[in-house]
Amino acid sequence: MKLFPTKYYSIELQNDSSIAMTNLKSNTLSAEQFVTDWKKQTFIGKIHNDEFEIKLSKNFYGTFCVLNGKLEKRNGTLQIRVDKTLKILFWIVVLFVMSGLIASLIRNRLDNLLPLIMTIIVFRFIFIELVFRIISKTGLDKLTKIIGITKLEKNEVQQFV
Repeated sequence: MKLFPTKYYSIELQNDSSIAMTNLKSNTLSAEQFVTDWKKQTFIGKIHNDEFEIKLSKNFYGTFCVLNGKLEKRNGTLQIRVDKTLKILFWIVVLFVMSGLIASLIRNRLDNLLPLIMTIIVFRFIFIELVFRIISKTGLDKLTKIIGITKLEKNEVQQFV
C-alpha cells in the first residue's frame, strides 16, 4: 500500500480531443494568473497541447487533488494524486509525532507511545484517504461533464506521467 493514494484511469471521449481540450480551457483558470475570485471557473491549472494538470478551484479543498491527463484523438489517460504541498504538510506532522516518540522513549514514558502512533495512523487513513476519495470523485465528475468522458476504466498500473 502506498503512503499517498493515486488513481490511474484510461478514458474514452465523446468527441475529438481538440474539442475536449477547448472545453477544458474555457473552464480552467491559468495557474500563472493571480485571481481573487476563483469560483468563476471550475478548475485552475496548466493546459498544453494535449496534456493538462488541473486542480479544483475551490479555496479550501480544491488543491488537495491534482488531475493530470493526456488526450489523444478519442482516448486518453488520467492520473489523480495528492498535491505536493499536502504531502509536505503530512511529513511535517509525522516529524513532530516522531520527535514526540523519541522524547517519550528518552524519558521512559511509554504510555505516550500509543497516542502518538495513533495520530499518524488516523491522520493517514482517516483524513488523507477519506478526503482524497471525496475530492477525487468530485473532480472526476466535473471533468467528465466538461470534456465528455464516455468510458472510464480504472488501471492499477501507471501508464504515463
